[in-house]
Amino acid sequence: MPNLVQLAPELLDLILSHLHPRDIASFARTCRHAALFVHPQNRSLWKSAFLQIFDHPKHAWEDMVPTARAANRHREAQWDWHHELRRRMIAFNLVCELDHATLLKAIEQVVTTLLDVEQTAAYTEKDPSGNPQSLNLIFLTRLQRQSPNFDSIIHDYHRDINSCSLPMEFLTESDRPLTRSMMLGRRVTIPTWASQFHVIHGPTKRELDSVVSKAAARAIVYDWNVTGPAAEYGPFNRDSSGTVNWQTVEAISSLMHRIFEMPLEMYSLTSFGFPMNIPRAIPATAEISNHDWAAVTGLWLGTYAFLDYRALVHFNIAHNQEYPLDLGEYEEACGDLMRLLLKVDDSDDLKQDKRLRTTLPCCEDLPILRFSGASQNQAIGRPSIGVRGFVCLTPSGREVRWRFIIRYAGEDQWQLEGVQPGVRSGPM
Repeated sequence: MPNLVQLAPELLDLILSHLHPRDIASFARTCRHAALFVHPQNRSLWKSAFLQIFDHPKHAWEDMVPTARAANRHREAQWDWHHELRRRMIAFNLVCELDHATLLKAIEQVVTTLLDVEQTAAYTEKDPSGNPQSLNLIFLTRLQRQSPNFDSIIHDYHRDINSCSLPMEFLTESDRPLTRSMMLGRRVTIPTWASQFHVIHGPTKRELDSVVSKAAARAIVYDWNVTGPAAEYGPFNRDSSGTVNWQTVEAISSLMHRIFEMPLEMYSLTSFGFPMNIPRAIPATAEISNHDWAAVTGLWLGTYAFLDYRALVHFNIAHNQEYPLDLGEYEEACGDLMRLLLKVDDSDDLKQDKRLRTTLPCCEDLPILRFSGASQNQAIGRPSIGVRGFVCLTPSGREVRWRFIIRYAGEDQWQLEGVQPGVRSGPM
């Protein structure tokens, strides 16, 4: 051992940086010299150890638009390689532990840490085939695979009555598939981090198998009190700020994944999971430029769904009555999978289109893009449907807002508002 610790510091750094963090900790316990060497202040060692497992966060930071980057400056200045590696490994160990109670006590710490792993992911490495890959994504995928019950991070809660998470005392067996965002009206404060994590993770099996969960999602999506003019009837906070209401986005995501499941299976496609939500990932075939920073131009696949109008009206009229309508047994009318051929459209017609104007603030770091195109239903003989809309950044510069207007039979029929979790998100 004396021979090893007497190596030149840069050589010892190089050797130790290839070890797993727990092995570095074991090395530190071998003698006083080793403990001094692997001290948290040894930035070069812990930076190298961090980068063996995770992407360098600078790649994510440098790709932020100026508004988001400015809000992140303090985090960048305070970045501590040892601390960040340690908290990520603690989260990994807690999720993989069989001690479920310990995990739930630290659930906010765990989820916010995993969100940070996702937010700082970047496709900077190459796999054996030469394709880009993200070490952060590999970490999240391995964690999900090794965890004995990964879904519990989304569904289960600890018993602290003062916590912003839902105490277990409030739950019945029929409630267990519900998630935090589906607890509106139950006198529970919903933490944003919980909804965000569910959105990027996607639906769970427990959730998809539950009629109660489906009804709870519908009770948010179809509640006229959730959105309104101040949110331009989209998944935004009702304060005219244009900021994202993550509870609403989570409920929409939960419901639409169910609706989208059958068309996706027909075409062997995937619409959710960590790989789909890396904030700065882009489709491999997309051509990204300031002229088309959202990768609008190209082929999109989509579908639509709507609740029977009679049920919608009945639900909202009965919403505050003694016997509100239970939407669990209702089913949406769903469209077939459609091919949307879109392109950026700078024409004066779209610039002057009143339906493509917004009163909500947007981040101006990237320009508002207007687009047009057509949607051809996959069914033979169906007429083409006109599509137009706009895309912009939300005020934080971290998410993308979309508006689609669907036109057929000579009239505008639908206006759709949506939020994309990250700038340029999509499969590689």
